Amino acid sequence: MASAGGATLYSEQLPPVVLHRRSANYQRNTWDYDSICSMEYAKKPSEQISPVETSLKQRVRQLLLTEGQELATRLRIICQLQNLGVAYHFEEEITGILMSMHAHDAHLQLKHDLSSTALLFRMLRAHGIPASIEMLSAFCDGNGDLEAANPSLDDSDGLIALYEASYLAFPGEAMLDRARAFAIEKLQELMPSMKPYQREKARSVLLDLPLHWRAPRLQAVRSLKEHRDDRCDRSVDPSILQLAALDFNQVQALHRSELLEVTRWWKETGLGEKLPFARDRLVECFFCAACIAPEPRLAACREVLAKVGALIVHLDDVYDLYGTLDELDAFTDAVGAWQVSSAPLPEYMKAMYSAIRSTSTAAADRVLKEQGHDVLPLYKKAWHELCKAFLVEAKWQHGRTMPSLDEYLDNGWITSTGPLLLLHAFTMLPHTQRQQQDPWPRDDDDNNGGSKDEMVYPRLVELCSRVFRLCNDHATHEAESERGEGPSFIACHMAEAGGRGSEGEARGAVADSVAETLKEVNWEVAFGIRSMAGAADRVCVNLARIIQCIYHDGDGITSPTDSRKRLVKDLLFTPAGPDISEASAELYSDE
Repeated sequence: MASAGGATLYSEQLPPVVLHRRSANYQRNTWDYDSICSMEYAKKPSEQISPVETSLKQRVRQLLLTEGQELATRLRIICQLQNLGVAYHFEEEITGILMSMHAHDAHLQLKHDLSSTALLFRMLRAHGIPASIEMLSAFCDGNGDLEAANPSLDDSDGLIALYEASYLAFPGEAMLDRARAFAIEKLQELMPSMKPYQREKARSVLLDLPLHWRAPRLQAVRSLKEHRDDRCDRSVDPSILQLAALDFNQVQALHRSELLEVTRWWKETGLGEKLPFARDRLVECFFCAACIAPEPRLAACREVLAKVGALIVHLDDVYDLYGTLDELDAFTDAVGAWQVSSAPLPEYMKAMYSAIRSTSTAAADRVLKEQGHDVLPLYKKAWHELCKAFLVEAKWQHGRTMPSLDEYLDNGWITSTGPLLLLHAFTMLPHTQRQQQDPWPRDDDDNNGGSKDEMVYPRLVELCSRVFRLCNDHATHEAESERGEGPSFIACHMAEAGGRGSEGEARGAVADSVAETLKEVNWEVAFGIRSMAGAADRVCVNLARIIQCIYHDGDGITSPTDSRKRLVKDLLFTPAGPDISEASAELYSDE
C-alpha cells in the first residue's frame, strides 16, 4: 500500500471510482407529521403555577431542609429528586446542602456506611464540588484497594453506590477503576444469595449505562415507570412522587407544544420531499433536544437544537451519500460565502442551503433582539467549518483514502456536529444562565493561537464532541462500511495495526477511549480554565449523555428500533401516572 500526505491508499490497482447517485435505502420516517400538527393536546400549557404545585414544592423543600435530619436521609432525598427529574426546582437548596456537607467533612460521619459515602462522593463531584477519593479510604486496605474482608462490602446497595460513584473519576484515578471492577465482581458473586428484587436491581445496573452517563430526563421516565410498576425504592415520600408526576406531565405538555411548532417549520421547508434520499428524523432530533435542554426555561435551546439537528441529518447524507465532489466543493464554497455562489448548484442543494441560511439567520436575529449579541458571523463560520470537515471525509471516501487515526479524530470531532449544535444552544441560553464571559467560541483575533480562519471552542465542547464521534462510529461502522462510506475510528484503528488488528480490538479501543474522554469531561466540568458554569456545561454533558443512549444498542437515528420509538413516545406523548393515555397510538406505525 502507498502513502499520500500522511494517509494510506486502499490500493493503487483499484479502478477509478465511478461517481453516481447512491441510495442507502434508509428506514422511512415512521412519525405522522399531520397527526402531530393536529394534536389537540399539543397546545402550549399555561405558565401559571397551580396551587397544588406550589404546595407540593413547599412540602418537598421542607423535607430537604428539616433540621436535625440524618445525613444519609438527606442524601437519599436529593438522589430521589434527581432520579425523578425535579431536582432543578431546588438547585439552590441542594447546592447549599452539599457545600455544607463538604465544608464539615460529612464523610467522616458516614465512614461505616459505604452506600451513603459513595453517594456523597458522586453528588459532590457531579456538582463540581471538590471531593477526594480519600473519602473512600475507610473501606480500603493499606494499598488503597477495597478490602474484601470489610463487612460493609457485602451490602449490595453499597456496592451499587460504589459502582455508580466510580464513573465520576478524573484522569489518572486508577483506584476508582479498581473500585468499579471490585464492585462488579462482588455483585456477581453475591447475586445468587440476593432477594429477587435485589438481584433484578443489580443485574439492571450492570447491564445498563451508569447513572452518570444517562440523560436526566430519560432517567425520570425510567424512575416514574418503576414507581408505577411498584419496582422501586419505597422510601420515597408521597409529596416527591406527586410533584414528580405533576412536573413530568407539565414539562411533557410544553415539549409537545414545541414539537408541534417545530414540525410545522419542518413541513414548510419541504426538505423531506426535496431530498428524498436523506433521512427524515425530525422527531428523533427533537427528542434529543428535549434531553439535552429539558428545563422549561430552555425552550429556545430546544427549538434551535431540533431545527439544526434535523438540517444536519440531511446535510450529512448530502456529503456522505448523494453529492458528487464537484457539487460538494461548490456547496461548501456557497456556505462559506453565505450566498449561492456563481457556480450552479443543483436544486436539492439550493433547498438545503436555503433552509440552513434562513434557520440560522432567524436564530441570530432572535439573539440580537433579546440579548444584543450579533452571533450570525459565528453561525456562518461554524456551518462552513462543518461543511469543510464533511468535504474532507467525502474526499477520503471518493479517493478511497485511509487517514491516520489522529487525522481522522482531529476532523471527526467537528463532523460529529457537536460544535455546531452546542454553539447554537449556547447562544440561546437565558442571560441569567450564562457566566459573564459568554461560553460560545472565540473568533479570529481573539482565538489565542488558532488560525484566523478557525474558531477555538471550549475544551468541554471538544471532549463531548469526541464522545459523540466515538459512539457514532461504534454504532454505524458496519452499515457504513457496507454502503462504501468513508473511514471510521474502527477502520482507522485496524489500519494502524497494519492489518493485524481485529474489529473486536478496535471496538474495545472505542469503549476505552469513550471512558477516558468522559473522565476528562468530569475534570473539565470541575476545574477547566474555561469551565462553563450552570446551564452551559449541563447542555454539553447532556449532549454526551443522550448520544450514548442513542447509540447504545445500534443507530437510533438511522434505524430506530421499536424500543427506541417507545422511548420517544414515553418522553413526549405518554403522561406519567396510573392512567396512561393511548392518544399517541396513531403517531407512528411500523409500516
